[in-house]
Amino acid sequence: MHKKLLLALISVSVGTLLVGCTTQPKEEKTKQKSEEKLELSFGAMPAVDSLPVYIAEKEGYFKEQGLNLDLQRFKSPKDRDAALSSGHLDGANSDLIAVSTYRAGKLPIQITSQSSGNFSILTNDPAVKTLKDLKGKKVGYAKNQAPYYFLDQAVQTEGLFVEDLGFEEVPQIPVRMELLQNKKIAATVVPEPFRTIGIANGMMELADSQKLDIQTTVFAFSEKSLKENKAAIQAFYRAYNQGVDYLEKHDMTEFYDVLEKNIGFSKQVKDKVSLPNYEHAKQVDEKQLKSAFEWSAAQGIYTEKWQVSDVLNPLLAEK
Repeated sequence: MHKKLLLALISVSVGTLLVGCTTQPKEEKTKQKSEEKLELSFGAMPAVDSLPVYIAEKEGYFKEQGLNLDLQRFKSPKDRDAALSSGHLDGANSDLIAVSTYRAGKLPIQITSQSSGNFSILTNDPAVKTLKDLKGKKVGYAKNQAPYYFLDQAVQTEGLFVEDLGFEEVPQIPVRMELLQNKKIAATVVPEPFRTIGIANGMMELADSQKLDIQTTVFAFSEKSLKENKAAIQAFYRAYNQGVDYLEKHDMTEFYDVLEKNIGFSKQVKDKVSLPNYEHAKQVDEKQLKSAFEWSAAQGIYTEKWQVSDVLNPLLAEK
């Protein structure tokens, strides 16, 4: 970006000398600045909450908004977090528990909006019909992450605590699905497309985060980018909202190729896919934030004092 700007300034300077002027008119400087390309890097996961981003990329909405978006795809939250920590990303789709972890590690990240992600609790045990039936049963998940938080909140709606369940540490989702298929564990927590794949293979859904109104997924950006590159982030959200509008107006058959390429859905499960209700970007509900951060503190992840204004950025509320 700096190199492009330097070359542009040199070009203007040479042109000025050729016409015999000693200064560049103010209006020309303003025009040049307005025509500069906005640039932004964003990390996306193979998850349904990134679908409006993938649609915006395919349909050219980012370019339409004057934004050169470096959209980086990650299969692992660990790799995404490493890219954020090293400064290789301006922002990413993440979750409330991950953000609490960033803050515990002194990584200056703020949440700009919620996203339309969801988690599902699946079982393949014929004896398990409801969440209550999981008492004493072995459940596979990874501790201190968003799926674990959702599981804990979900079973509490049925009078249980996560401590009432059996536990097997299984970080990798495909491994959890294999264990569930082979009845080595009674249940697990998964996002899409694993939810749809599981149901297509005869598994039963015990709980869904959207139906229980347990919000965990968010978009977040570095404080540096929010201060120095606000116009680019605003352009990102304008394109994102265009992506949401596209999803509302088009049948899934028209963009199923995007689901296959970027999220991992297959043609075999096409008739089983159920997407979230996408909305224009808006900030996370403070109650959801406080619930997640209180849970994080109880788990010993992020125990420092904090204010809502420290975590939630008012970007979307600004005119």
